[in-house]
Amino acid sequence: MGLRALQSAFREARLAVPDYVAALNDRIARLEPGIQAFEWFEPARAMAEAEERSGGILKDLPLFGVPVGVKDIIATRGIPTRMGSRIFASHVPGRSAGLVRRFEALGGMVMGKTVTTEFAFRKPGKTRNPWNPAHTPGGSSSGSAAAVAAGFVPVAIGTQTLGSVIRPAAFCGVVGYKPSFGAISRDGVWPFSRTLDHVGVFARSVEDAAWFGACLMGLDPRDEATGIRAGMRSLSVPLAPLGHAPRLAVVKTPKWSLASEVQRANFTEAVAELRDAGALVRDVPLPPAFNEAWTVVGGIMDHEAARGFASVESRHRVQLSPALTELLDRGKKITPEQHARNLARRDEYRRWLDGLYDGCDAIVTIPAPGEAPQGLANTGDAAFCSLWSLTGLPAITMPSGRGPRGLPLGLQVVGRYREDERALQVAAWCEGVLGVRMGLAGD
Repeated sequence: MGLRALQSAFREARLAVPDYVAALNDRIARLEPGIQAFEWFEPARAMAEAEERSGGILKDLPLFGVPVGVKDIIATRGIPTRMGSRIFASHVPGRSAGLVRRFEALGGMVMGKTVTTEFAFRKPGKTRNPWNPAHTPGGSSSGSAAAVAAGFVPVAIGTQTLGSVIRPAAFCGVVGYKPSFGAISRDGVWPFSRTLDHVGVFARSVEDAAWFGACLMGLDPRDEATGIRAGMRSLSVPLAPLGHAPRLAVVKTPKWSLASEVQRANFTEAVAELRDAGALVRDVPLPPAFNEAWTVVGGIMDHEAARGFASVESRHRVQLSPALTELLDRGKKITPEQHARNLARRDEYRRWLDGLYDGCDAIVTIPAPGEAPQGLANTGDAAFCSLWSLTGLPAITMPSGRGPRGLPLGLQVVGRYREDERALQVAAWCEGVLGVRMGLAGD
C-alpha cells in the first residue's frame, strides 16, 4: 500500500496503525535476512509507536501513522546513528534532525534506520538488491531504496551529494525524488559537501514522493541552504494534473557512452511512448563547456569534504576507508581560488540550463548506466545524476522497465531550479503514460 492509499485507509478507519505495523514487522522478519536494509530496527519499539497512534485524535495530520525509513546518517534521538562507520558504532544522538522532528510532528514515526555507505560515500554497506541479492542496491542511500522496494516501509529518506537518491531508486525499481537544493533542511544530517548535499525521498509513486517531500520542506535557521528556498515556488499537494502534454528536452549528456545498450534501448522506447502520447520532444545537446562539469563537481565535493572531515580525520584516519582518505587527500590540494572558480562554473551551468527551460517543461534522461551491477563491492556510477546535483535542479526517477536479468531500469525527469511542482507534474504524467509498476520485491 502506497503512502496516499495508506493515509486514506487510516483516516477512514479501514485499517488500524498497529495492525499495519504488525504486518510490516512480519514482512521484515521474513525478508530482511536476505535484504539487510536496516542498520537498526526494533519491532517492539515500532509496535509501541504504532499503539500511541491507535486513537483518532491525530488522524487529520498529513503523515498520521506513517512508518518512515531514515538513512543512518540522519540523527534520531535515542536511536543509534552510526554513519556507516565503526567510528560511530556506539553513537546515540540526544537530538533528532530537523526533518525527523518535522515528520514526527506531522504524525509519522521512525520505523528503522536504513543502511548507508560509509559517511554516505563509496564503501558499501550490507544491503542487497531486493530483486536479486547478488546485485548492488546502489549507494549511498542503499537501505532506504531497498526498504521501500521490499515493502518494509511506504516511504524512506535518503541523501544525495552526487547520485545517492536517484541511482539506488533506479536500481531498486522505486520512485526517487531529489528536490531543488535547499528545499529540505540538512540540520542533523552528516555533512559531506555543504553546497552539494541534498535530502531526498523514496516512494512507490510520484504522487507519494511529492506528498512526502512537501511534508519535509521548509525554512530552518539551522541550515542556511533552506534560505535559498525563499525563491522556490510552493509545492502544492496533491499534485494537480499537468493539464497538457509536456514539452520535453532529451538530454543525453557527454556521459552517454557509459550507458548500456539495454538502457539506451529502454530510454528510446520510453521517449517514443511519451511522444506518441502527445509530448513535444526534441533532442538538446549540451554545449562543450559541460564536458568539464564532472571534473567541477568532483573538485567541489573533494574540497568541501576535506574541510568538513578535518576533525574526524585528525582523530580516526586509520579507521576510514582508503577510498575516503584518497578523496580527502585530493581535496586538501584544491586551493580556495580553485574552489571559487569551480563554484563560478557551477553558476554558469545553472544559468545555461535555466535558459533551456524557457522552451521546455522538463528534461528527460537516464538515471543510471543500466541494471544494477552484479556484486556488492561497487554501488554503481553516479555520472547520470551528478550534473543535476551540481546545479541543484529537482530530479525524479521512476521505473521504466526491466533489463535482461529482470532488474529494474529507470527514466529520469529533471526540472527547472526551484520549480519542483512542475517537475513532479511532468514526472507524474510520464509515469501515467509508461504505466510501469514493479510491485514489491519478495512477493
